[in-house]
Amino acid sequence: MSATEEHVFDLSLYLAHRTVPSDVTSPDLLILNQPISDFAVFARLWSVSRYRLCADGGANRLYDMFSGELEARRTDYIPDSIHGDLDSLRDDVRSYYVDRGAEVSQDPDQYSTDFGKAMQKFSANHSAGSSREVLVLGTLAGRVDQGLGLLHEMTREETKDARLRLWLYSETNVSFILRSAHNIIKGALSSRQFTENVGILPVYGPATISTSGLEWDVQSWKTQMGRQVSTSNHVKADEIHVLTNAPVLFTIERTRLRTDVDATPAQ
Repeated sequence: MSATEEHVFDLSLYLAHRTVPSDVTSPDLLILNQPISDFAVFARLWSVSRYRLCADGGANRLYDMFSGELEARRTDYIPDSIHGDLDSLRDDVRSYYVDRGAEVSQDPDQYSTDFGKAMQKFSANHSAGSSREVLVLGTLAGRVDQGLGLLHEMTREETKDARLRLWLYSETNVSFILRSAHNIIKGALSSRQFTENVGILPVYGPATISTSGLEWDVQSWKTQMGRQVSTSNHVKADEIHVLTNAPVLFTIERTRLRTDVDATPAQ
């Protein structure tokens, strides 16, 4: 399997370490206004991130997560910024984070979503032309329109910027876009952080894909919503190869993060 361009994804890179390797640029973290379902995963993504941004009501979700036995740890997790149209941000949450050094900024544009506003904020914190990785804490559960809208925004942002890569960490899965290229996904088995369950979904339009490393591999296989799709496939090799002529969504199920993971935040 070959192509003129290769994209490599290391599945365990942001979950296996409290800091990223020295030769890897630290990612940004985007917290959406959606439930944060797994504190251990949240804490690990926070620890590897260089810049942490709450999209409007995402600050409410961050604040509310620290209740009960976690309340004493709230001060350990102060975002760098809260940004959006701020129609969802509660007054008590705003005061709490502002008093502890978080920046709060408003973009009143009603023709862009808080996700899009957050992407613009991230861009302003990077030098022009630099590669960027953004870890997104969100969900594909709940309202169907919001879940599909999130996938739409991911592909819109990556289409606008070829140097941007988005990783979506939802309740049980890690999902990302495979561009038109030879895509290599590493660590599916050796990291022991994922189950065998994987899917390659043409949610952005028809595609022709070839794969290796899966139980049901395909060659020059046409895939399209409403016709044939590769859902409920199984990982059979540590390295998965996907050659596609159009963007597709790759999604793999996570195992529960091991209990030996230190959730102490990196400052």
